[in-house]
Amino acid sequence: MLRDVAQPARASHTAAALVGNLGVALALVLSVLGCASSAPGEGLDAGPDGATDAIPTLCFGARVCVGDEVHACENGTLGATVDVCQMGMTCSLGRCATPVCTAAESDRTGFVGCLFYVFEADNVTSDEPLPTSLLVTNPSTTDAATVTLQLPALDASGPTWVFDAQVSVAPGGAARLQVLGQEVVPVALTPQGALRLTSDHPVTVAVVHSDDRDQATTNSSAGTMVLPAQTIGAHYRVMTYKQIATDAVAATPGARGGAGRIAIVGTQANTHVTVTLSATATATDPPAPFDGITIGDGDVFQIYSAADGSDLTGTEILADAPVAVFSGNMTTTYGATQPGVNSPDMAHEQMPPIGAWSRRWVAAALPPQANTCNTLFGTPGSSIWRVLASVDDTSVTFDGPPGVSGLPGFAVPLQTGEVWEMVTSGGSFTVTASRPVLVTQGIDCEPSLALAVSLDHLLDDLTFAVLPNFDQLVSVVRPQGTGTPIMFDGAPVDDAAFQPAGAGFEVAQIPIPACGVSQEVCTHELAGHFGMTLRGMDVLSSYALTAPTFAGCVDLSDPTCVN
Repeated sequence: MLRDVAQPARASHTAAALVGNLGVALALVLSVLGCASSAPGEGLDAGPDGATDAIPTLCFGARVCVGDEVHACENGTLGATVDVCQMGMTCSLGRCATPVCTAAESDRTGFVGCLFYVFEADNVTSDEPLPTSLLVTNPSTTDAATVTLQLPALDASGPTWVFDAQVSVAPGGAARLQVLGQEVVPVALTPQGALRLTSDHPVTVAVVHSDDRDQATTNSSAGTMVLPAQTIGAHYRVMTYKQIATDAVAATPGARGGAGRIAIVGTQANTHVTVTLSATATATDPPAPFDGITIGDGDVFQIYSAADGSDLTGTEILADAPVAVFSGNMTTTYGATQPGVNSPDMAHEQMPPIGAWSRRWVAAALPPQANTCNTLFGTPGSSIWRVLASVDDTSVTFDGPPGVSGLPGFAVPLQTGEVWEMVTSGGSFTVTASRPVLVTQGIDCEPSLALAVSLDHLLDDLTFAVLPNFDQLVSVVRPQGTGTPIMFDGAPVDDAAFQPAGAGFEVAQIPIPACGVSQEVCTHELAGHFGMTLRGMDVLSSYALTAPTFAGCVDLSDPTCVN
């Protein structure tokens, strides 16, 4: 297997009350991998690191924090001490961590962290031999971050994680780790199929599958920001596109007919998972039901749709420990059959848990690369948007400037797990819902799947990394009329670049300078008060990803959530 590291530099700055009750009557306030209460009905004040004011007897996960001690959690009961944090370390997420990591892991609103779970997605036949890139950025202006890539393995004591590669990321810099030969191909359970990144300082991580290192052979790329361990959860609904085997898809070896895909990555031993298919998921591989799944730390459970018209969107995932969930399509054209379709492309996004969904989003449009392909939608520069409801009786309204077409002129009613799909053109717009919803965008020309920009929190500073060979563009969201300038790589973005997006927000589309092949990875900085989403495109391949920000909830049963 190949691992490749490069690390140019620049500068910048950029949960976890999980519940996995699966019908348990007690309302336990849980921290990620942490303890919950000392006895049935008796609550403890558990902090983000799992520490409590009293020694608990009930716990959650495989390892939990009690002060600066790491304890085993055995069948929900506190067990023996397995580690004591020393030499300035503190207990967080069931292991000893640096104080800066513990502080970062108390923040459930963003995507900066020290522990990340991901996997290398299977791709169409032409792209299976091509590497996946993990882009790591260090938001600190003073401290380097040592980041370790780990692979799951088995030893005499059972499952464990072993060293694979390590890189030091300079303050304000970025590094690129490449992974090859770790694709998760089988359906159902793949033991030890995941990858894990750990860091001694807070970092951000993005993954780009089929990373276009060899421009001549890449046909199907996809990317997503990777959520740190404190923001993953135990309750999800997923977004995909409908499986439609258009002529272009059918002619692509290994495309699985354009199948939708769900991948569930375990982060704890003996995690019990129930998957309830949406009404539109008419056939799957493996076949349903999925109510007796057990996955371990580093295992991956994978489900595909298996019939034309089958749509996994709205499928519910409920676990009794935190899991990372990724969804999308093996490849898709969104069902478009217009002449001039360049090629199908992978769609892939990490799903936030339901408790992290928002009521307010800006649908910041990402136009395709200019002069390289014909539109999939009939109108150049269009996007496909999907809105997924978390609960019944959700009312969704849309607000955009006069030039935006395709928006419904009425409030859209949605029930639990239902999706509203529309194709829009002419610019960006806002989405407002009465209850939390998930909003995603698919770009024109070369399909993708990426979150819209949540308005629960805006960023003040962000370092991000991009790859060579892609034509890359970032859409930046900001409130109108605040007078706050947006800085890109130290220079102000012209106010004239911002266009109204409705509901008091505006969006600027900023081309990103080309990243030279010799540079391996290029680092950029945004500053101000903003949200962002970006896309990369290279004629036959594309990826899109969004800097995700959340309300701070993880699961709806967390009593700190307001939904």
